[in-house]
Order: sequence, then C-alpha cells, then structure tokens
Amino acid sequence: MQTSRRSILKGGILASLAGTMGATAMSASAAEKQAALPKKEYDLVICGLGIGGIVTAIRAAEDGLKPVILEKMSSASGNTIYSAGFMLGVNTKMQQEKKLETGDTVDKFYEDMMKVSQGRGDPKLTRLVAEKADETLNWLHDYVGVKYAVGMKLVWPMLQRAHLTIGEKKPGGTQLMLYLLAKAKELNVPIVYNAKAVELLDNPQNGKVIGVKVKTKEGFAEYFGKYGVVMATGGFSANKMMLTMMAGVPAANMPVRGSHTVTGESILLTGPYFPKVVNVDQYHCGPIHGPTGANPLNIVNTGIAVSMETKRYTDEGKTYVQMSRDTAALTRDNWGYMIVDEDTHNLPMLKNDWFSYSSHKAPVYKADTIEGLAKEAGLNPVELKKVVDEYNAALKAGKLAELTPPNTHKNPRPILKAPFYAVPFQGGMTATFGGPLINTNGQVLDTEGRPVPGLFAVGNAAGGLFYDNYVGGAQLTSASVIGRQIADYVKTLAK
Repeated sequence: MQTSRRSILKGGILASLAGTMGATAMSASAAEKQAALPKKEYDLVICGLGIGGIVTAIRAAEDGLKPVILEKMSSASGNTIYSAGFMLGVNTKMQQEKKLETGDTVDKFYEDMMKVSQGRGDPKLTRLVAEKADETLNWLHDYVGVKYAVGMKLVWPMLQRAHLTIGEKKPGGTQLMLYLLAKAKELNVPIVYNAKAVELLDNPQNGKVIGVKVKTKEGFAEYFGKYGVVMATGGFSANKMMLTMMAGVPAANMPVRGSHTVTGESILLTGPYFPKVVNVDQYHCGPIHGPTGANPLNIVNTGIAVSMETKRYTDEGKTYVQMSRDTAALTRDNWGYMIVDEDTHNLPMLKNDWFSYSSHKAPVYKADTIEGLAKEAGLNPVELKKVVDEYNAALKAGKLAELTPPNTHKNPRPILKAPFYAVPFQGGMTATFGGPLINTNGQVLDTEGRPVPGLFAVGNAAGGLFYDNYVGGAQLTSASVIGRQIADYVKTLAK
C-alpha cells in the first residue's frame, strides 16, 4: 500500500506506516462508527464568519446556490467586528451622489496598493481589487443594505476613497457585520455556530476537496460541498506558536489588538494539499495598552518614546506601525512610554485616544515636573530629565535628526508646558498577511502554481495581496471583492 502525503503531514512517516499497517485490522464496528457521522450536503461549504465568508455566502445565494457557513465560535468573532469599518472605492454611486471630484482612477488605486505593498502584492489580485471595488461597494449598498459615509479627505493612501460603514453600532466593522447577517438571514443562508473545522475531506479518486469534518458540541459531523470548500478563517494573529515560527519572537510577544480566535486554520488544514503559502512573515501591528485594550493610535507620534530603562529607542517620526514593531523588538517586555506636555495633550486630534485610555481604565501618568512624572511612571527621574532636555534643545536648534536614534517627525512638538504625561503602550498584533496563495477566482494554488480542485480561500485566510502594510480599508474591500468572485466562479461550474 502507498503512504499518502496527507498521512505523512498529519503524523510523520512512522505514524503513517503504523496507521497503514493497522488499517486492515480496523474492526467492523469502528468502520461503522466512522461511516455513521452525520452528513450534510450543500453546494458550497464556507469556513469562517468574517466578511469574506459571509459575502461569499450572500453572493452564492443570490446566484442560486446553496451555501452553508461554519463558524467555530458562538457568534461572529473574527477581525471584521473589531475593524473601523472603512472600505475603499474610486467612483462609487455614493461618491457620485455627493458630487465628489476626487480625480481618482482605478489605475491610481492599483498603483497605491502596489506601492504600499512594496511591489510584493500579487499584481493580478491587486488589479482585481482595484477594478472591482466600486462594483462591490455599490452591491453592498444596494443589495445588502450597507450604509456608508463618504467625502472624508484623508491622507495618502486612503485619500477620498474611504467609505465608512455607519449605523447604530460601533466600531463600523461591527455594524457592517450586522448588515451582512441581516441579509444572510433574509436569504435563508444557514450559519452553523460552534462548528470547528478539524479536517478537509477529499475525493480519494481525484483529490478534489469536497467537504469538511467539524467538531460540534454534539460530536463530529461532516459537511459536503458539491463545488468545494471556502477557507474564510482569517490569518493566525492569535496563534503564538505560528507567529513565533513565521514572524519571530517580537511578533509573538505582541498582545492581540483584534480577535483572539484567529488561529491559522487556513494554513494548518490546507497543509496536506501543499498550498503555495506566501508572506507568512508579514503582519500589521499598532500601539495598544495590552492589559486593558486601550488604543493610543495618534498619541504615539506626538512626543518622545522612552523604554522602561528611560532611553529613547525609536524614531518618533516613523509610522505608528513601525513604532509598534520597534517597541516589540527593542524594549524590555514590549513596553514603551510616550512623553508629552499639556499643549500636546489638548490637541483635538488626540481626544479619542485619551477617551480610549480613560474608558478602558488604562493608566496615564501625570505630574507637574519631568522628575515627578518619572517617579509616577516608574522611570528614572535623572535619565528622563536628561532625555527631555536633549530633545527640547535639539528641537530648538533644528538638530533632531542628529539625535540617537534620530527624530524625523515632520511636525515635532516641544515638551515644555506642565503638567506632563507618560502614556504606557505596547506594540500590538492586528492581523497577519500570509496564507495560501490564490488566483483571481479565489482558488488555492499548490506549490506548482496549479489550482487545488475544490479549495478556495478569501480574506486573511488567503495570501498574496498584502506585504509590509496595507491601505486602510483594503482588507475589508478585498475580502468582499474576492468573496463575490468565488461565488460567481462557482456559479459557472454549476451551469
């Protein structure tokens, strides 16, 4: 008998041989129990209730197919509900109704996405998202009922592309999911909660993926998809083992900024089919106060950052993403303190950040002197006074770039007016970018670049679109574009 590559991956060569030798001795009763697993049949089985999964299901139902969504938690728990709810469009009907003259084009959107990904985003996938974004947002608005606020003038690369999901719930990602759940209910799309996918099932004759074995509260069950299985399970941002292996110890030590249930099923379960996994060392991060979840998003670029040893450790002119990476990699236990004065504290742009700290009961240290501030925060008073004085002197002399490390902030602010504040923060993990590479139909590609029959991936369960960073809103947008693309492709198979 031949040893299958799947059994090798699952248990190693020795375990595979042992399993092969024991297979012929399997008792009739064991075989009967295995065959007796409850079986459910649909056109498309979708694993994961994030925006990619539910958009795929809604579009499949609209296309006349019978999809089912399997969600391992008791409710939608992925990163979608933690997101701000921004999506991106170039010339949507919502923008047209506002008579926005943005001067934007699909080509410019594509170029900006490629630039942000340092040219490492898959060109075909990136082009697909740029070309289909408007059509997808119009569909979400008209067919699903999603409401957007448009017209915001944001910095590059979002510009006026931003469409913020609005409604009663915040953040916008939670409201977006509520709109999608309501439409799925209207279309009678079944959603099975507490159903954790533990194994992909295939046709032993041709290797086509045809279903999923799931673990439920009642035991195991099997769900079969006539046209295949869609992995919409997100990345692996809450899986410390995978983060350590693929992104390194600093990434693994970051507290999670979003969902704590995103654990890498798209990679682990598809492994037996040898997918071409890309960009698994790449992730998005941002500042957070890990113990409480408070978010100092804009605060971290307004003063000076010091470590627990009371030393500057990074260039405060970097983006909040880069500063968060440095905090995780260059400080003890991933802790930094942002030092600001009263004038900076009162900036309108920081209002939401201070509210986040107060509402989450996160500590903000305050004192009328720098030495007193250091004592409150547990820092070295002599060293903090020295650091602040050097910073203020360099700022006044126009020599911030000569500090070690340099400060390249375009609009640096002095630290002069009492009271003074120290804001503790960490680098936090937002989402991973890597996973099985897909083509423009959402099909998972193997290591030879061929589609794995019956296997699809969408959202952060798929790799290929993002590298290093992403345009804000592009993750929700791309998941929706590709989710619709998968459903429409499956519709062609059903004809």
